[in-house]
Amino acid sequence: MYIVIAGGGALGSELVRNLVQSKYELVVVEKEREICDELYANFGIDTIHGDATKISVLNAAGIEKADVVIATMRNDAANLAFSVLAKSYAVSNIIVRMNNKSYLEAYRTVGVNKILNVIDTLVDDIVYMVEKPDIQRVACLGDGAVEVIIARVPENGKIVGKTVSEIASSRRLPEESIIAGLYDENTKEFKVPRGNTKIHGSVDLFIITKPELIKKTVKYLIQI
Repeated sequence: MYIVIAGGGALGSELVRNLVQSKYELVVVEKEREICDELYANFGIDTIHGDATKISVLNAAGIEKADVVIATMRNDAANLAFSVLAKSYAVSNIIVRMNNKSYLEAYRTVGVNKILNVIDTLVDDIVYMVEKPDIQRVACLGDGAVEVIIARVPENGKIVGKTVSEIASSRRLPEESIIAGLYDENTKEFKVPRGNTKIHGSVDLFIITKPELIKKTVKYLIQI
């Protein structure tokens, strides 16, 4: 997969750090020479020193063969211009970092596939930490219809020793809530549970449920 990232700042660099491990072919377009040099030195990837809103620069980055382009610049006008140019090269998958919500409709109009609202995501996560300190949110799916959360089972929790089937059959667990995974921090082992899998204390449960059922679900699963 060929990926062009516009912007090598904090977000762009972190994307590179994660994507390079998957052996994707990455190119980063960045205005600051120093950042280009750092990315090449740290990850050995191709960097293009220049403005990602200029056609000549994008041609040098090989955008015509890109499978995915990602705009991570801090300026929405620049991200939007980059997205328009990427669309003109028939790039099928365009992902952008949105800094100001007033650009939402503009991004949608030009055909951006995925819009990451940085500020709202950060605020939501902080509020979640304040209101639900015992729960970690992993993902929000289907425009908020479903959430994936992690809850740790207490060492002496009431579900310790029970099987997943026994827990699922309890009337206290909403039918829409599913235990999708178990992680044992002591053994560093993650597994997908079966019906006969027994729950031990101090393990993390990966749970899929509806937002309105989180409180009821977690109250049952982590009760002492």
